[in-house]
Amino acid sequence: MQKLISCLILLILASCQKDDSPQNPVDQLPPITHSGEDTFGFLLNGEPISVTNSLGMTAIYQGGGIQFGSRGVYIVALDPFTVNVPYAFLDIGQGTARAEYTQNQACYYDEADTFEGSVTFLHINTVNYTISGTFEFSTVNDQCDTVRITNGRFDMRYTP
Repeated sequence: MQKLISCLILLILASCQKDDSPQNPVDQLPPITHSGEDTFGFLLNGEPISVTNSLGMTAIYQGGGIQFGSRGVYIVALDPFTVNVPYAFLDIGQGTARAEYTQNQACYYDEADTFEGSVTFLHINTVNYTISGTFEFSTVNDQCDTVRITNGRFDMRYTP
């Protein structure tokens, strides 16, 4: 009988698997890096969205501003850019930024729908054409629910 109990305990212990996946949604986002890792992530109403493939991202510098984004989030910021300075999402003008979100064809949130938020550039490399930073914003329109984008981070190469 003791052998049977020992075998059952051993079987139960052998079948247990440790779950190493992060439970905190922020821990499921790509890390904040500064070397052009081609990552883009954020929490969409608390749910993690992570992009680690440059084919799913856009980053273009033209006409005195940079446009970048992925997975429905698109941000535009105009020169001058300074690291570690939060750029509030306001009416667009020199040294400002704007954000928009597209959930699906029925729910499009224009930059005018954004009522709070900012983007902060943590690293700008104009030689290797990389940018990194953090962002967050909230947006709402009459047809759709309020969307809260939090803990956003990006580290991507841009096209000059």
